[in-house]
Amino acid sequence: MKWLEIGTLCIEDKNEIILVNLHEGYEKALNKLDMFSHCMLYSLIKDRIEVYVTKILEVNEKIGQVILKIPENYILNTQKNTTELERLDKKKSLGQLIDIKPYYPAEEVILSAEEPENRFCLNYLDYIIGEYSMYGNREVIKLEKNILSHIKFSADNTQSIKKGDYIRILWYFHRFDKDSFRRNRTCNPPYNNAPNMGIFATRSPVRPNPIGSTVVRVEQVDYHNDIIYIEGFDGFPGSKIFQIMFYQPSVDKIEGATLPPWVSHWTNYKSFDKPKEIDTLDKNYQKDITISDQYSDFCDEIETDSVIKDEYNNQEIHIYNAHIHNLKNVSVSILKNSVNLISGVSGSGKSSLAFDTIYAESQKQFMDLVLSNQMLTDTFSNAYVDKITGLQPAIAIKQKALGVNPRSTVGSVTKITDILRLVFATIGERVCPICHQTVDNTNVCNECGEILFDLIPQVFSYNNPDYMCPVCKGLGVEMSIDVDKIVEFPEKSLLDSASSLYGDLRKHKKKPNANWMRGEILALADDLNVDIELPFLNLPEEFKHQFFYGSNGREVSLQYENSKGRSGVITRPVEGAVNLIQRLTYDTKSIRGIDRTKRYMSKKICSRCQGERLLEDGRLVNIYGHRYPEIVKQSIDHLRIWCHRVYRQLTKDQQDKTKMLFIKLNQRLKRIEDVGLSYITVDRSIPSLSGGEAQRLKLATQFGTGLSNILYIMDEPSKGLHPRDYRFLMNTIVDLKKHGNTVIIVEHKKSFMTIADMHIKMGPKAGRYGGNLISVKNRQEIEQQLKLNGYNDDFDDIQIVNYRYQDKNKEVAEEFLDTRKISYIQLKGVTTNNLQNVDVEIPIGMMTAVIGVSGSGKSSLISKTLYPYLMKSLGRNVEELGSFQQVIGVESFEDICHVNQKPIGSNSRSNPGTYTGVFDLIRKCYADTKQAKNTNLSKEFFSFNSKRGQCPECSGLGEVSVNMHYMEDVHFPCNKCYGKRYSKEVLEVKRKDLSIGDILDIEIHDLVEVFQEEKEIVRQLSMLNKVGLGYLKIGQNASTLSGGEAQRIKLAKELYKKDCKNTLYILDEPTTGLHEDDIEKVIEVLMELKEKGATIIIIEHNLKMIKSCDYIIEMGPRGGNQGGHIIKAGYQKK
Repeated sequence: MKWLEIGTLCIEDKNEIILVNLHEGYEKALNKLDMFSHCMLYSLIKDRIEVYVTKILEVNEKIGQVILKIPENYILNTQKNTTELERLDKKKSLGQLIDIKPYYPAEEVILSAEEPENRFCLNYLDYIIGEYSMYGNREVIKLEKNILSHIKFSADNTQSIKKGDYIRILWYFHRFDKDSFRRNRTCNPPYNNAPNMGIFATRSPVRPNPIGSTVVRVEQVDYHNDIIYIEGFDGFPGSKIFQIMFYQPSVDKIEGATLPPWVSHWTNYKSFDKPKEIDTLDKNYQKDITISDQYSDFCDEIETDSVIKDEYNNQEIHIYNAHIHNLKNVSVSILKNSVNLISGVSGSGKSSLAFDTIYAESQKQFMDLVLSNQMLTDTFSNAYVDKITGLQPAIAIKQKALGVNPRSTVGSVTKITDILRLVFATIGERVCPICHQTVDNTNVCNECGEILFDLIPQVFSYNNPDYMCPVCKGLGVEMSIDVDKIVEFPEKSLLDSASSLYGDLRKHKKKPNANWMRGEILALADDLNVDIELPFLNLPEEFKHQFFYGSNGREVSLQYENSKGRSGVITRPVEGAVNLIQRLTYDTKSIRGIDRTKRYMSKKICSRCQGERLLEDGRLVNIYGHRYPEIVKQSIDHLRIWCHRVYRQLTKDQQDKTKMLFIKLNQRLKRIEDVGLSYITVDRSIPSLSGGEAQRLKLATQFGTGLSNILYIMDEPSKGLHPRDYRFLMNTIVDLKKHGNTVIIVEHKKSFMTIADMHIKMGPKAGRYGGNLISVKNRQEIEQQLKLNGYNDDFDDIQIVNYRYQDKNKEVAEEFLDTRKISYIQLKGVTTNNLQNVDVEIPIGMMTAVIGVSGSGKSSLISKTLYPYLMKSLGRNVEELGSFQQVIGVESFEDICHVNQKPIGSNSRSNPGTYTGVFDLIRKCYADTKQAKNTNLSKEFFSFNSKRGQCPECSGLGEVSVNMHYMEDVHFPCNKCYGKRYSKEVLEVKRKDLSIGDILDIEIHDLVEVFQEEKEIVRQLSMLNKVGLGYLKIGQNASTLSGGEAQRIKLAKELYKKDCKNTLYILDEPTTGLHEDDIEKVIEVLMELKEKGATIIIIEHNLKMIKSCDYIIEMGPRGGNQGGHIIKAGYQKK
């Protein structure tokens, strides 16, 4: 470690005075130190770090000098040891001074500590000896191997560490080991009314040498695994330990030490009391928020509505000769302050016009204004359109998911929790986590003396490592060891592999060796005189308890002799299966080791915070009895009512402090209510939202800005929405127009034509067969078209007959041959998420559509219940199962495929060719050419991920990015390979006059002709073409693909399989982003899968796709807690 010497130490005046002279530059660090009666010196000596507790006589900040007196009890104590006396000889140096800290009785005085025989235990020897960690809810010091056993059995050691000891841990604030932190000389401590002061007058981690010093109590010592279980450590998990010494009351305990006024009210001893458990079911800790008359409780003061005039501007945005991608010199004028709809088949050029031309040009014009580097501005795409005039500042609302991070919640995405934290930090009432008594503004509990720091918003952040629950790391759930998973076959004996953790113990019993992990079970059985030939479920409860949780320090013995004649006796405590898995989980670093221990774990509510994700301090802060974790568990509509009711109860002073916060909070809540999500809770995780719920939440967040004269460009905003949800979205878009904004929508749903002022149609087909402007219609022409053709999104047209219970309708039943012979998957008593004890049947070998409004329970039933259950049945790892009573009828399935809309690649190197594997075949094709063989270019050279063949300038990306810091990065073609990705020698290899770089830039339907003699390549490309993706380029960046395109690529990959029988396919909205013509292609593909014997379940909103299915399950009637029921289920009447 890097130590900075801050000054020198020496003894004066008959060993009673220590003179400290700081090096130049550290003088300011002494500010306010003279207001303490005592301080602690940390001195680096040859074989240890010495800690001196001294009395302050004089502090001279000007010259950087401190005069200290050595307490008499320290001198008397050291007289017993000549070595220590030698260290205190007159004029002798006391080592290299590395830190000075003030003496706080609240951290240093232990009332019940006894005098140890030695002061030092594990000395600092210029390396880290261990690390602080959390094993579940237990604090541990995990030491380096064999350190503890060395001190236990060392001949010259007169005392080892044992339960009940108090020890001082010297550790490293590794998060603050930066030069910028080490240079600090003053700081502002987080204490009430504390002034700015020198860092030597604080215990701040920001100091020249970031040393931490904490006195802890030992709870348990595991000498065999080098673990000390402790209480009272105040560092972070992962903190590095470099010395352990015994707490010595005669040296460390100072009676009557005085403190400055801002901390003089602190307690005069250190407490090891644990936080009192918070009973979340106790009425004292939970206040009910009931709804009576929803609007009668609203407070006009924070319920503000602004009236906006409907202004209309006839100016236009003019696009001249756009020719990016497949656009063929498109020129069009778009009305400002209007709603403009762009439609066409997939790949026809809709997004190229809206995003790659209009939005990109708006970005460019803005950047031209703010960037002074002309060379950089030239990199923007300004050659793909001749001119655009009349542009407004643009906001792009793309099909980008809100994220899959479990820490991301409804509250964090909408910033609701940011405002709530400010409200609670401003007017929240503090409660002591130890005794649960109210704490006043002094931040010290009058009942037990617990000291709290100032209340700040971060106290309520479960993403902040200082305030999140240390057990679950702020997630609310933990992977805890499940004893039922340790013994998978309780009807077997332990000798016959009842537990896969220990395996075949019979073999080990016949030939025992020094493997204590297995041996401890045999030794425990002998010790308790238990016959482990019996099935595990018939073994005594005492044996089972020690098998799982260990012998609590009681030692047992195993006698062994291996095949090589080596014999011996091992005597050790039984660790127990739970403790063993827990230790392996925290100690192992390999993925294989982690996977091995995870199989014995289940996801459960956190044992410490009970799912509330925070430390006890933050969990107990309340406003009129309502705690923060309870408030974020409320639904949006309940929280809005709470805001009004609480605001009425506040004092005038509290209202003045929080009025603007409540107004902002109320406005955000109202926006979410307006998009139909009043039922979701603030702490709901984003990954748990259905596609429709996530889309509505995104729209509520992005639309509620109140801006005007903005150009909004939206990419299929109806994605994931049920047709019944379209109305709120269309109303929101119309409101944007009323605010004086221009809206461009890329959309396929005909319903949106009812609000369009202009309809632009691109086509006629995809890829190079598209890119033309087919028609431009104004409002009058749109209305005429609607009258002539109409549109129908009416789900009432779907007629369902449950033939299993209506055998009398034999005519219709014949459509499905004899439905009585069809087997069914049966799910019974399903209660996953919002499902209300659902029973449902799904026919095997048919296409089933699961329909319903957003949040009705479709994904909960199929993706969260059936899918993980079948995955587990097939022997695959599953983190979390749904809640149900029984699943029947899945025995015949040999495989399952969940085709969702997640991206096909996690980086910019992924593309359709690499994902499907067809590009591997193409690379081999080029490597087999005569030209490649003559130049010794193997298949590896034709991979843009290989350094042997990729362009050295762009590393095979084909583009170079410029970091724009607070904006999206800007990408432009590589000026060496010109976007071809490969080195010059690779690009010289041609096949049919095309290099492999050219192949990446060719559309899939054209590649079929290029490789027409390569049957396997043609077969794979034809599958992509068959699902309507012929317009994509084989090398198109995966990150630019829509969710629907990614899903169809996965579907095409599945079509390669020749045998789909006994396979279950689950598809999540496969029609997303598709034109009506493209939907027909997907239906044909699914029919082909069905003919091959596959069972297909589709979660869908599209009426055409639903009508192609054999069986319908409708969920509802609404979303959230108002859904979760089966409305109807049965065969569709054709």
